[in-house]
Amino acid sequence: MNDSVMFQGLARAFSANTPSMAWPIALWKNCFFDCPLAVSSHVQQFVGRQMQEQVQLLADLSREQNPSAALSREAAFLQQSALAWNNELLEVAELVRGRLLTATQADAAPEAQPPYARAA
Repeated sequence: MNDSVMFQGLARAFSANTPSMAWPIALWKNCFFDCPLAVSSHVQQFVGRQMQEQVQLLADLSREQNPSAALSREAAFLQQSALAWNNELLEVAELVRGRLLTATQADAAPEAQPPYARAA
């Protein structure tokens, strides 16, 4: 191998860790199709669970005799729901970050290869 720094950089650039040549298309697909679809699916599942819990709580509250206890249970549910939304937004952000970074990664995990070193 040539001792020139430029050629060593090119050798590293075209190693197995380099993304495929179609990565701009993969990035576009991830940004405008895969990522929004995954986010909407994740949020829909969360909203469905939250709605189911709210309906269950309302059914339980309809049998409640004490109005102040019903209000305190509803307030506790709203507080729990706000915390759940906070966690959901963090999960969505992690999902988006992971989806966007996959487009810039190599297609397959490369096998262990020795790093390019200067020829002796």
